[in-house]
Amino acid sequence: MTMPVSSDGVVGLDHAHRGAPTGQRPLPWLSKALHWTTAILVLAMLVSGVLMKQLGGGPLADTLYTLHKTSGAAILVLVLLRLGYRLVLQARGRWQRGAGRHPVHAVLYAGLILVPLLGWAGVSDFGARGLFLGLSLPAIWPEGAGHADGLFLAHAVLAFAMLGLVVVHIGMALNDYIQRGGQRS
Repeated sequence: MTMPVSSDGVVGLDHAHRGAPTGQRPLPWLSKALHWTTAILVLAMLVSGVLMKQLGGGPLADTLYTLHKTSGAAILVLVLLRLGYRLVLQARGRWQRGAGRHPVHAVLYAGLILVPLLGWAGVSDFGARGLFLGLSLPAIWPEGAGHADGLFLAHAVLAFAMLGLVVVHIGMALNDYIQRGGQRS
Protein backbone atom coordinates (compact mmCIF):
# COMPACT_ATOMS: atom_id res chain seq x y z
CA MET A 1 0.00 0.00 0.00
CA THR A 2 1.38 3.40 -0.90
CA MET A 3 1.11 6.29 1.51
CA PRO A 4 -0.13 9.45 -0.24
CA VAL A 5 1.15 12.71 1.16
CA SER A 6 -1.08 15.79 1.20
CA SER A 7 0.12 19.30 0.41
CA ASP A 8 0.85 19.95 4.09
CA GLY A 9 3.12 16.91 4.38
CA VAL A 10 0.68 14.74 6.33
CA VAL A 11 0.93 11.10 5.40
CA GLY A 12 -2.38 9.45 4.44
CA LEU A 13 -3.47 6.20 6.09
CA ASP A 14 -5.18 4.49 3.20
CA HIS A 15 -6.50 5.29 -0.23
CA ALA A 16 -10.05 4.16 0.49
CA HIS A 17 -10.93 7.67 1.71
CA ARG A 18 -9.90 9.81 -1.26
CA GLY A 19 -13.06 11.89 -0.83
CA ALA A 20 -11.74 13.44 2.36
CA PRO A 21 -11.16 17.20 2.16
CA THR A 22 -7.61 18.38 1.43
CA GLY A 23 -5.50 18.30 4.58
CA GLN A 24 -8.03 16.02 6.29
CA ARG A 25 -7.64 12.32 6.63
CA PRO A 26 -9.70 9.76 8.37
CA LEU A 27 -8.71 8.31 11.69
CA PRO A 28 -7.55 4.70 11.55
CA TRP A 29 -10.32 2.21 12.32
CA LEU A 30 -8.50 1.10 15.49
CA SER A 31 -8.46 4.69 16.78
CA LYS A 32 -12.19 4.93 16.18
CA ALA A 33 -12.84 1.56 17.85
CA LEU A 34 -10.80 2.53 20.92
CA HIS A 35 -12.52 5.93 21.10
CA TRP A 36 -16.06 4.53 20.92
CA THR A 37 -15.27 1.67 23.32
CA THR A 38 -14.00 4.27 25.79
CA ALA A 39 -17.15 6.35 25.26
CA ILE A 40 -19.42 3.36 25.92
CA LEU A 41 -17.48 2.43 29.06
CA VAL A 42 -17.62 6.02 30.34
CA LEU A 43 -21.39 5.98 29.82
CA ALA A 44 -21.62 2.65 31.69
CA MET A 45 -19.54 4.17 34.50
CA LEU A 46 -21.79 7.21 34.78
CA VAL A 47 -25.02 5.22 34.80
CA SER A 48 -23.79 2.52 37.17
CA GLY A 49 -22.19 5.07 39.51
CA VAL A 50 -25.28 7.22 39.83
CA LEU A 51 -27.67 4.27 40.12
CA MET A 52 -25.61 2.41 42.73
CA LYS A 53 -25.46 5.52 44.90
CA GLN A 54 -29.22 6.10 44.53
CA LEU A 55 -30.03 2.51 45.45
CA GLY A 56 -27.76 2.59 48.48
CA GLY A 57 -27.62 -1.16 49.11
CA GLY A 58 -28.95 -4.52 48.10
CA PRO A 59 -28.10 -7.07 45.42
CA LEU A 60 -28.74 -4.72 42.46
CA ALA A 61 -26.58 -1.98 44.00
CA ASP A 62 -23.84 -4.56 44.63
CA THR A 63 -24.00 -5.71 41.00
CA LEU A 64 -23.86 -2.11 39.77
CA TYR A 65 -20.92 -1.45 42.08
CA THR A 66 -19.06 -4.43 40.63
CA LEU A 67 -19.95 -3.26 37.10
CA HIS A 68 -18.64 0.19 37.99
CA LYS A 69 -15.31 -1.15 39.28
CA THR A 70 -14.91 -3.53 36.34
CA SER A 71 -15.66 -0.75 33.83
CA GLY A 72 -13.23 1.56 35.62
CA ALA A 73 -10.44 -1.01 35.42
CA ALA A 74 -11.23 -1.55 31.73
CA ILE A 75 -11.16 2.21 31.06
CA LEU A 76 -7.80 2.57 32.76
CA VAL A 77 -6.29 -0.23 30.64
CA LEU A 78 -7.98 1.04 27.47
CA VAL A 79 -6.81 4.62 27.93
CA LEU A 80 -3.23 3.49 28.49
CA LEU A 81 -3.50 1.39 25.30
CA ARG A 82 -4.91 4.40 23.43
CA LEU A 83 -2.03 6.59 24.55
CA GLY A 84 0.50 3.93 23.55
CA TYR A 85 -1.18 3.51 20.17
CA ARG A 86 -1.14 7.25 19.54
CA LEU A 87 2.55 7.43 20.42
CA VAL A 88 3.31 4.59 17.97
CA LEU A 89 1.33 6.32 15.21
CA GLN A 90 3.07 9.62 15.89
CA ALA A 91 6.50 7.97 15.85
CA ARG A 92 5.66 6.38 12.49
CA GLY A 93 4.37 9.70 11.09
CA ARG A 94 0.86 8.33 10.67
CA TRP A 95 -0.95 10.61 13.08
CA GLN A 96 -2.44 13.80 11.67
CA ARG A 97 -0.67 16.86 13.00
CA GLY A 98 -2.94 18.64 15.42
CA ALA A 99 -5.25 15.65 15.91
CA GLY A 100 -6.24 15.50 19.55
CA ARG A 101 -3.99 18.42 20.45
CA HIS A 102 -6.74 20.57 21.98
CA PRO A 103 -6.27 21.08 25.75
CA VAL A 104 -9.67 19.44 26.37
CA HIS A 105 -8.24 16.16 25.02
CA ALA A 106 -5.24 16.31 27.35
CA VAL A 107 -7.46 17.02 30.36
CA LEU A 108 -9.86 14.22 29.34
CA TYR A 109 -6.98 11.75 29.10
CA ALA A 110 -5.67 12.88 32.49
CA GLY A 111 -9.16 12.48 33.97
CA LEU A 112 -9.65 9.07 32.37
CA ILE A 113 -6.53 7.96 34.24
CA LEU A 114 -6.93 9.87 37.51
CA VAL A 115 -10.62 9.14 38.17
CA PRO A 116 -10.24 5.34 37.97
CA LEU A 117 -7.07 5.52 40.07
CA LEU A 118 -8.93 7.45 42.79
CA GLY A 119 -11.74 4.89 42.71
CA TRP A 120 -9.21 2.05 42.85
CA ALA A 121 -7.48 3.65 45.84
CA GLY A 122 -10.89 4.06 47.50
CA VAL A 123 -11.90 0.42 47.00
CA SER A 124 -8.44 -0.64 48.16
CA ASP A 125 -8.91 1.31 51.40
CA PHE A 126 -12.49 0.06 51.76
CA GLY A 127 -11.47 -3.53 51.07
CA ALA A 128 -13.88 -4.23 48.20
CA ARG A 129 -11.60 -4.91 45.22
CA GLY A 130 -13.63 -7.71 43.58
CA LEU A 131 -14.53 -7.48 39.89
CA PHE A 132 -16.64 -9.61 37.57
CA LEU A 133 -15.37 -13.04 36.44
CA GLY A 134 -13.82 -13.68 39.84
CA LEU A 135 -11.08 -11.11 39.25
CA SER A 136 -9.80 -8.78 41.93
CA LEU A 137 -7.87 -5.55 41.74
CA PRO A 138 -4.52 -5.53 43.53
CA ALA A 139 -4.41 -3.11 46.46
CA ILE A 140 -2.84 0.26 45.67
CA TRP A 141 -3.75 1.82 49.02
CA PRO A 142 -3.56 0.31 52.51
CA GLU A 143 -6.83 -1.38 53.44
CA GLY A 144 -8.53 0.27 56.39
CA ALA A 145 -6.34 3.39 56.27
CA GLY A 146 -9.47 5.48 56.88
CA HIS A 147 -9.38 7.62 53.73
CA ALA A 148 -11.97 5.77 51.61
CA ASP A 149 -14.65 8.46 52.03
CA GLY A 150 -12.28 11.24 50.92
CA LEU A 151 -10.98 9.19 48.00
CA PHE A 152 -14.53 8.36 46.86
CA LEU A 153 -15.55 12.02 47.17
CA ALA A 154 -12.57 13.15 45.06
CA HIS A 155 -13.41 10.34 42.60
CA ALA A 156 -17.02 11.55 42.28
CA VAL A 157 -16.21 15.26 42.02
CA LEU A 158 -13.61 14.66 39.30
CA ALA A 159 -15.94 12.27 37.48
CA PHE A 160 -18.67 14.92 37.27
CA ALA A 161 -16.11 17.54 36.21
CA MET A 162 -15.06 15.14 33.46
CA LEU A 163 -18.70 14.83 32.42
CA GLY A 164 -18.63 18.57 31.75
CA LEU A 165 -15.50 18.12 29.65
CA VAL A 166 -17.19 15.30 27.73
CA VAL A 167 -19.98 17.74 26.84
CA VAL A 168 -17.36 20.24 25.63
CA HIS A 169 -15.64 17.45 23.66
CA ILE A 170 -18.91 16.48 21.97
CA GLY A 171 -19.58 20.14 21.15
CA MET A 172 -16.13 20.48 19.58
CA ALA A 173 -16.67 17.30 17.55
CA LEU A 174 -20.04 18.53 16.31
CA ASN A 175 -18.55 21.90 15.40
CA ASP A 176 -15.74 20.18 13.49
CA TYR A 177 -18.26 17.95 11.70
CA ILE A 178 -20.40 20.96 10.70
CA GLN A 179 -17.36 22.92 9.49
CA ARG A 180 -16.34 19.97 7.29
CA GLY A 181 -19.77 20.11 5.68
CA GLY A 182 -21.04 16.88 7.20
CA GLN A 183 -18.15 14.76 5.93
CA ARG A 184 -17.03 12.08 8.36
CA SER A 185 -13.44 11.32 9.14
